[in-house]
Amino acid sequence: MSDKLGSNQIVKIGIVVNNIEDVAKHYNEIFDLSEAAVVRYPNPNKMPQEGAYREYKGVRVNPKLKSCIVNLDPVYLEILEPADEEPSMWRDYLKKHGSGVCFISFYVNGFEQQIDFMEKGGYPLSFVEDKIFERYAYFDTQDKLGVTIEVKEREQR
Repeated sequence: MSDKLGSNQIVKIGIVVNNIEDVAKHYNEIFDLSEAAVVRYPNPNKMPQEGAYREYKGVRVNPKLKSCIVNLDPVYLEILEPADEEPSMWRDYLKKHGSGVCFISFYVNGFEQQIDFMEKGGYPLSFVEDKIFERYAYFDTQDKLGVTIEVKEREQR
């Protein structure tokens, strides 16, 4: 196992907001985007794929999120707004900090090894999601780094 995180390249910046429709409108007005920032709404009837799961602070959760992607090379912004009252890191971030940059994301290989590295370094795992084709992990780094670190791994299963 390495003594550093497996990547230095930021691929995504996660921004949590209270009014995603208004925020998307402003990004579309300010930037010359190759694809317009379009708000995606959660399907209330969608069930997770078999084997997929989300855990927040060790508890299985299924929060619904409105989302919007803003492609700004070399990174993209993921704008998120909680769409229900389910416990989530995004809802907690909004309550504590208001709208703002919640996390920065890095692609990694060796997902479990990266979790071990971060936890041994004093950065506990706060959220994990397995979508079958990719996995995400968020770590409690806000107080020490000013932002939450997300690692994500795309898999071929």
